[in-house]
Amino acid sequence: MAQPELLTPRLRLRPFVLTDADRVQQLAGRREIAEGCVLIPHPYPPGLAARWIESQAESWQTQQAVSYAITVLATGLLLGSISLMLHEQRQTDRRIELVGNLGYWLAPEFWGQGLMSEAVAALLDFAFDELGVDQILAEHTPQNPASGRVMEKNGLVFVAERLRDEPDHPPCLLRHYALSWPQYRQWRNRSQPAVKVRQ
Repeated sequence: MAQPELLTPRLRLRPFVLTDADRVQQLAGRREIAEGCVLIPHPYPPGLAARWIESQAESWQTQQAVSYAITVLATGLLLGSISLMLHEQRQTDRRIELVGNLGYWLAPEFWGQGLMSEAVAALLDFAFDELGVDQILAEHTPQNPASGRVMEKNGLVFVAERLRDEPDHPPCLLRHYALSWPQYRQWRNRSQPAVKVRQ
């Protein structure tokens, strides 16, 4: 199945194409982006954007991840990225759930306009309603409270603050959020679906 586009009142979320690489390289290379994202390195290595984009089709086909370019609906301008890393996780009652780890970034000149909240709402609708995800997880650094507000605006619930200490990354404190399928249904019942899916 081809990865569909997601449309919101102001945005078009579409699969990345290789011609986006220069724009992604430019935006992801900005210090403000790296400081707000857990996994984006700074400086951003040359050629990384193209390699990342080239990997996305296979990740979608194998249902390991879904990544979208966030673009302006009216003009097509690429503003940022939003993605879910997908994996199965055994729960304490031995059920297997499909879990999506949410990540996103947006060009700083477009912060504060509600655009990322709009994009997150669209991807959550698609993840729960179309992909069958059971739970969404997300995290942000305490230095990036705006990201936490985006999560809370879309129904994610704060879980805990934990220290990340992994071999490939410097230690840092992260605030963790989660949204389950039952929580999502209650949340969505209070508002209209945020997305139109276009194949």
